[in-house]
Amino acid sequence: MLAASLSVSNFHFWQTSNYFDAPSAVRPLLHTWSLGVEEQFYVVLPIFIFLLQRYLPRYLRTIVIVVAVASFAWSVVDVRIDPGAAFFLPFTRAWELLLGTMLALRIIPVPRSQVWREVIAACGILGILRSLVTLTVNSPFPGENALLPCGAAAAIILSGETGNTLTSRFLSRRPLVFVGLISYSLYLWHWPVLVFSRIAVFKKFDVPATLGNRLLLAIISIAIAAVSWRFIETPFRSGPRRPTKRAIFVFGGACVSIFVVSALALSSTRGITGRFSPSADAIAEYLNYGESHPNEAKTLFGSGSCFLDRRESLAHFNEAECLKAIPGKREILIFGDSHAANLRFGLGSSFRNLNFLQATSSSCPPTLAQNRISTPECKQFVNKVLNEYIPEKTITMVLLDADWNSADLNNLTDTVDLLHKRGVSVVVFGPFPEYDSDLPRLLAKSIANGETDFVRKHLDPQQEILDAHMSQMARDTWHVPYVSPLKVLCPDGRCVEYAAKDVPVEFDTSHLTLQGSEYLGHGVSTEFPNVFDPK
Repeated sequence: MLAASLSVSNFHFWQTSNYFDAPSAVRPLLHTWSLGVEEQFYVVLPIFIFLLQRYLPRYLRTIVIVVAVASFAWSVVDVRIDPGAAFFLPFTRAWELLLGTMLALRIIPVPRSQVWREVIAACGILGILRSLVTLTVNSPFPGENALLPCGAAAAIILSGETGNTLTSRFLSRRPLVFVGLISYSLYLWHWPVLVFSRIAVFKKFDVPATLGNRLLLAIISIAIAAVSWRFIETPFRSGPRRPTKRAIFVFGGACVSIFVVSALALSSTRGITGRFSPSADAIAEYLNYGESHPNEAKTLFGSGSCFLDRRESLAHFNEAECLKAIPGKREILIFGDSHAANLRFGLGSSFRNLNFLQATSSSCPPTLAQNRISTPECKQFVNKVLNEYIPEKTITMVLLDADWNSADLNNLTDTVDLLHKRGVSVVVFGPFPEYDSDLPRLLAKSIANGETDFVRKHLDPQQEILDAHMSQMARDTWHVPYVSPLKVLCPDGRCVEYAAKDVPVEFDTSHLTLQGSEYLGHGVSTEFPNVFDPK
């Protein structure tokens, strides 16, 4: 609230967007990041243009082009190095808005003939439609993937500069114009409607998120946006009762002040924690695991040495510490992403006769081919582990684990085959229990509401399907031992929620706490006692 009120929420979400961040489903003001980028652009651009026009008028267009190209290049590079910064920061987004500046400055030639206008407009529509089809949640963005939708939008605007086209006539139909009129209000309202429906309606009352219910939410969002546009936006913009600029400034300043003071008050009281019981508050402490339990988090993950955050390069990996042999103990390499990093402490505490080595990196499944948003650092890390660390250290057994999805499994086959060809035994660990919101938050709410089944309603059922599929592949395709964390943590279909008194098994949607790792390790030694025996 504080960041959004000051139009800097994009910086806030950039600073707080790490691998273990809260999911978007519980952040009702997440969408204000783009408003922050726009406001920052609208403040800087007039000053920028004014200074260029005054001191370098002959080079104004050239400098605008250079800045736009530099911003685009920055975006392309940063989306691979630091995806969070590329997404949220204005420097990597400026080129998108500068496309409009280049149109306004007539840097891009305006088509004069009807044929060219029609062609450019049609290309714009096709570009937007292609973006809708090809861009997914796993597409790196912005970078070069933003070029097509932004360029397509610019093409449609450009084609309508000097005359009508079939595209402009279609977009001028009243229903589409109405959507355009309420678009700002719709943007402001749609996300909170979606968020609160997920966390306060669907799961709380066990309502399925069916297509029909999603359409209902869309209708509700449009209805609220229409009312907001008619009775809030329009009176401020036009009409006989339009407030004066002074009144708007005073009223706006008062609103911002109220929100800022409220945000500071809520933050200083940590969300007025007195409204929760001590037990619920103790559970909620695990929401900020790295801050509230920093030593546990460091011990659990081996952060900064054996577990690389997405902002850390391979140079940060401490080979001497993470791959250190212990005389008299057989080495087993834990290889994968943060879920794999979750295992070392728990397995080490239960299988004391073994030496568990660790090579893990965030958002980096242990597969040579990558189906997700993958960085060059991830690919470099996987190649380094498979082609250098394992052969050089003469490691004979590797444990593979990650935040699996179905797209990873064929790629995992290639990894298993490669290791088998080198005489390395493989053990595959399956998916962890996963929730649609952070487990400590769900537990705190269940305590506050007195609902014993509240947490269960937020469990992702797809993990069981994936677990069964991986178990079958391990038996029939990979021919390797398979360990199911779901079998350990969710016996009889009901997942264990506490690793100890007031200690949740997981500190977010799917990552184990230190005690949760220990609980899992003990369960593995009980359910799969011989899984690490030499083959």
